[in-house]
Amino acid sequence: MLKFNLIRDKVLPHQPSRAQIDKWLRKSLQQRYATVVLSISLVNESMSQELNQEYRGINKSTNVISLEYASTRESFGLLSGELILCDGVIVREAQEQSKSILAHYAHMLVHGALHLQGFDHIEENDAEEMEAIEVRILHELGFENPYLVI
Repeated sequence: MLKFNLIRDKVLPHQPSRAQIDKWLRKSLQQRYATVVLSISLVNESMSQELNQEYRGINKSTNVISLEYASTRESFGLLSGELILCDGVIVREAQEQSKSILAHYAHMLVHGALHLQGFDHIEENDAEEMEAIEVRILHELGFENPYLVI
């Protein structure tokens, strides 16, 4: 069972729909979980900066913040957590990388969902594994490899 709350600072036409987010999340699940309960927030840059400072000690806005509740995942097979996506950063990065905004939103949501499941990219081999999973999921969703440089 997948349940998620979707909170938006503003509803903008370039943002993904609830149905798109649901589809992307379902593809991102790498294991079967009894229950998946997430909070997904689309925020502005000042809120992203504030939350990034609070949770990660980094005083700037960022594309996605994943707050995982690992103990519930490991103890109960319950995936729960928060994904905080910054609209302004995602739009800017998409433009800088010559990608569609929707494709970049999909990438950041998949990336964040993988973090919630315990994947990370601190070590090089972990980064390669995580990127390969992201590329596969995004391909299955109809998006190009986000790591290809144009």
